[in-house]
Amino acid sequence: MIRILLVFVLFLILAASAHAQPKMELGLGLGGQYLADYRGSKQTQSAAIPFPIFIYRGKVLRAEGGSIKGRFFSGKRVELNLSAEASLNSGSEDNPLRTGMPQLDSAFELGPSVNINLSGEGFQQGFSLRFPVRGIYTLSTEKTSYIGYAFNPKLTWRQPDIWRGVRISANIGALWASRQYHDYFYSVDRPFVTDERPFYQARAGFSGVYFKTSISKRKDNFFYGASLRYDYLGATEFEDSPLLETEGYFAVSLGFGWFFWRSKD
Repeated sequence: MIRILLVFVLFLILAASAHAQPKMELGLGLGGQYLADYRGSKQTQSAAIPFPIFIYRGKVLRAEGGSIKGRFFSGKRVELNLSAEASLNSGSEDNPLRTGMPQLDSAFELGPSVNINLSGEGFQQGFSLRFPVRGIYTLSTEKTSYIGYAFNPKLTWRQPDIWRGVRISANIGALWASRQYHDYFYSVDRPFVTDERPFYQARAGFSGVYFKTSISKRKDNFFYGASLRYDYLGATEFEDSPLLETEGYFAVSLGFGWFFWRSKD
C-alpha cells in the first residue's frame, strides 16, 4: 500500500506539471519504473502500478513544476516554498550485498526551497537555481522513521510548450546529505559483518551529482509522461562502502493518466 501511495505522489507531480487549468481534477493513472534497489546497486527491478490521481491548484498549496508546494513568498526573481518529493525504492530483500540486513523502505522528503529565476521568464519557463533542503522519512506498513536530511542545489531548465503542447524539463544538480542518511543505505553495523562484507560507518558529506530530464504532454483528458535520471557517485563520502557496487545509477519512469472530472472554477 505504501508503494502504491508513493507512485501516486510521483505521478501527481508529473501530471500537475502539464498544464495549469482548473483548480481540481480527478483521474486514473498507470505508472511504471525501472531502477536499481538503491543508488550504487547493480541489482535492478521494474514495476507497474495503477493508481488514482488527485490534483489541487490552490493559491498557497499546489502541485506543479516537479513538486508539491506550499508557497510562502513568490516574486518575479525569488520565491520561497515548502516542497515535497517521494523516492520509490524498488526493494532490497533479494539484494545479495544486503543478505541478512534490514530491508530498505521507500522514502518521503519534505523541506523549504529558495528558488532564483535566472531567465526572467518565470519559474515555469527558462532557467532557475533551486536550493531545497529536505528532511527524509522512510515509510513502511509498520512505522515512519526520520533518516536524516539532504541539500540538493540544482540548475533547472523548463519549457512548457516546446512543440505542440509537449513540455520538457532538465535538471543538473548535486547532493550533500547527513551521516544518518548515508548510514541508512551504506553503513554495515557489526551484527551484519561477514567475510565478504566488512564493518563500515558512513559519514556526512558529498552524495553525488545527477542529471534528470522529463517530457510530458497533456491532450484534452489524457496525459503522457516519461523521465530519465542518471547519478554519478564517484568521490562521494561513501565510495568505499562494501554496499556500493557501481558509480553509475539509472532510473526510468513512465506514466499515463486519464482525467474524468474537473472543477468548474
